[in-house]
Amino acid sequence: MTGTISFGGVGSGLDTESIVNGLVQASQGPLTNMKTKQTNLQGANTALSSIGTLLGKLQTALEAVDETREVGSYAATSSSSSVVAAASGGALPGTYQVSVDALASEQRTYSDPQTSSTTALGLSGQLTLAIGAGQRQNIELASTDTLENIAAKINNSGLRVSASVISDGSQFRLQVRGLDTGSANAITFSGTTLGMDVEGNTRQPASDAQVEIDGFKINRPTNQIQGAIPGVTLNLTQTTTSPTTVQIASDPNGLKTKLQSVVTAYNAVIDAVHSAAGFGTTQASVTALAGDSMLRSLTDRMSNALGTTVGNGQYQTLGSVGLSLDATGHMQLDSDKLATALQNDPNAVANVIAGPNDGDGAVDVLRDVVKAFDQSGTGIFAGRQTSLKTQVSDLGDRIDTEQARLDDYAAQLRAQFTALDTSMSSNSQNMSYLSSFFGTSSAK
Repeated sequence: MTGTISFGGVGSGLDTESIVNGLVQASQGPLTNMKTKQTNLQGANTALSSIGTLLGKLQTALEAVDETREVGSYAATSSSSSVVAAASGGALPGTYQVSVDALASEQRTYSDPQTSSTTALGLSGQLTLAIGAGQRQNIELASTDTLENIAAKINNSGLRVSASVISDGSQFRLQVRGLDTGSANAITFSGTTLGMDVEGNTRQPASDAQVEIDGFKINRPTNQIQGAIPGVTLNLTQTTTSPTTVQIASDPNGLKTKLQSVVTAYNAVIDAVHSAAGFGTTQASVTALAGDSMLRSLTDRMSNALGTTVGNGQYQTLGSVGLSLDATGHMQLDSDKLATALQNDPNAVANVIAGPNDGDGAVDVLRDVVKAFDQSGTGIFAGRQTSLKTQVSDLGDRIDTEQARLDDYAAQLRAQFTALDTSMSSNSQNMSYLSSFFGTSSAK
């Protein structure tokens, strides 16, 4: 013979393991179906989670224009780099004259000069630092402490200060600098002070910023002035010798940018839904969500919200101010149409988008639709995902039970074939004995 054949049964000559595997495989239909269904449900849950994330981004974009003051975008400009102005959603049109009389500063205090930064100073006692009426810390000094040792102890004190050693080339001084500007953060020294309690050794006191806005004096502990002009932040960089003009004016591009963010976020949701559930000739990428009624309801309600009619003015719908849907359900922004509407009647545009003072605009309606589906814990998506997780868990239990049944079935088959193999092996041995016996008798 040119080769050998291996059989599972010694007595039977049968490949029993292959037979067992084949019989078990033939019985795995229900198990395979359950595993496929579980995988599909897990895929649906993952897809809904991704769509929910995109809905969250859409909600954020919508909330940037769901109030009238946010629709009326404004930009702030300054005639001097000494005052950098920035407008937020609460800004209103206006022009202001701003003078910077003083910048806010942190305190800088120096010790008396020493000949070395690394030689023991022979001091003892406590150096006490206090910041304003608040933080206070006693620092224990030892006779072996050097300027560098004392700087390290101050830095480890937990106070809002920074200590270092500086040199003018021949002498060394300990510098203590406050980390916060404003007169309320003045640092005082007592005890063994190395001269830092001497008035002349404070080269820069802690002080407030002092500005005049249209002649009114305003003090702030930092160089960022907020609240003086509604919705505007003034960042002071240097003092001025003449007033700086700060102007807040309408910014059509600001609203366009916000609406474009809404368009981008809206279309991302539509793309994700169409991909998962299928759309037109595009097959669903998630089997368990193919043609899903919940996702269809989401896109229907979103598109209906965009058609909301608001008020009775010249502009009553989002479509009339440049926001519309194409045949595939995607949103698009007509910038020219928006610019024209803003020029003709900005109040009507604001009412359509964000609603009048006593009502909702189209964006509010769309925002509420998004919330209904994506509200954490209580939204429609949350309920559906909870159901999916329960189904996946139940299928997991059924899969475990079915797998155990198949394992038992395989064990039973192996036991039966082993018994058969043993029986056939015994019969084979008996036949060999009889053949040998009768063969010997005949020979006699």
